[in-house]
Amino acid sequence: MKKTLLILMVTLLLVPFASMAQIKIKPAFGINFASLNTDEYKMEGKTGYQIGGSIAFGTKFIVEPGIFWQKDNYEGEYTALSIGQEVVFDGDYSSLKIPLYFGYYLIGDSKSTLGIRVFGGPSAKFVISDDNNGLPDEFSDINDAIWGIKLGAGVDFSFMFAELGYNWGLNEVFDGVDNSQTNHFELTFGMKF
Repeated sequence: MKKTLLILMVTLLLVPFASMAQIKIKPAFGINFASLNTDEYKMEGKTGYQIGGSIAFGTKFIVEPGIFWQKDNYEGEYTALSIGQEVVFDGDYSSLKIPLYFGYYLIGDSKSTLGIRVFGGPSAKFVISDDNNGLPDEFSDINDAIWGIKLGAGVDFSFMFAELGYNWGLNEVFDGVDNSQTNHFELTFGMKF
C-alpha cells in the first residue's frame, strides 16, 4: 500500500512538470580523437566519428538521453620479442553509445536564439564489431561494454548547435589488459527541433 501511494504521489508531481517541460529532438554527427593507453603500449588516437541523436528535456536545466553509433580508431607500436623489432599496429571498434547527460544553460535557455550551456554525465558503449590488425594476442578479447564519463560545453544558435567534450574511460577496453582505458575529445554538430 505504501509503495502504491508513493508511486502515485511521484506520478502526480511529475505530470505537471512533464507537460511544461521543453522537449527538443537533436539529430547529430561528430568526430572524435581517441587515445588508448595501456601499461605496456602507447597508442595514438586517430580520427573517428559518431552519428545519432538525443532528446533534451527542460528549459534551463536539461536532462538529455541519447543513442549514437560510434567508430573509434587508434594505432601504436610494440617490440615483438620473437623478431626483435618494432611492430606497428592499428585497430578500431564500432559501438552503440548510450549517454545520459545533465546540463545547465549559462546564457539563455533551450528556447533562446543564442544559448551557451555546460553538460556532463555517464555513457555506456556496447561494442558491435572490432578489427585489431597486428595487435598482440592479449588484445583479441575486447570488452562488450565500455563505460565513460563526459564533460563538455555547447553553443546553440537558432536551430543548430555545436558541442565540445572530453570523455574519460572508466573500465578496460581489452579484457585482461590492465589500464587499457580509452579517452576522447569529441566535437559534435547537429540540429534541434
